[in-house]
Amino acid sequence: MTPLTPFRMLLSSHHGWDELAHRHPDIVHSFLRVVLPASTLAAAMLLYAGHVNGRAYAADLSLLNWDVMVALFWVACWGSVHLMAGFIRMAVHAEARPAYADCYRLAGLAALPIWLSSLTLLLPWPLFNVAIGVLGLLASGLLLYHGLDALFEHDDSVRTEALAYTVFSVGALVWSVLVALILLPLL
Repeated sequence: MTPLTPFRMLLSSHHGWDELAHRHPDIVHSFLRVVLPASTLAAAMLLYAGHVNGRAYAADLSLLNWDVMVALFWVACWGSVHLMAGFIRMAVHAEARPAYADCYRLAGLAALPIWLSSLTLLLPWPLFNVAIGVLGLLASGLLLYHGLDALFEHDDSVRTEALAYTVFSVGALVWSVLVALILLPLL
């Protein structure tokens, strides 16, 4: 893969996806190589935001509350990938159900733009952070659509679109719950 491959994966069902379709890593491999580092980055950025720029987000929140919220968020991220993998596996209309490990890999890859959007927390600008988070969610939807097409649906665009909308809707709901975990202590 080249450095541009992840960006091409947002717009194509072949660039990068064809190479991934031939690999079938197990869940532990996908967790250790994708989910753990990316979710740890997001949790670390939240921790940074709370400890360094906490006043820009919630002036009255103690550091202990930030730490508890970040720990809950971190573990919830791991659970959300499992939840989404199970939903993708049940939603794909293939002759045989896809392997759970392949669904887990797609769920982890689709969450990457959302987790990477946490890098904006280096700047204490809440509206900017939210705007980039929404862009991350949209990029996640694009990865999900092209990943479903490349890995499971194979160019049946109407069925792939319907499946992508369904999975993306559930994913957006799960993302909303994760954001609520962050916002709850801030209220």
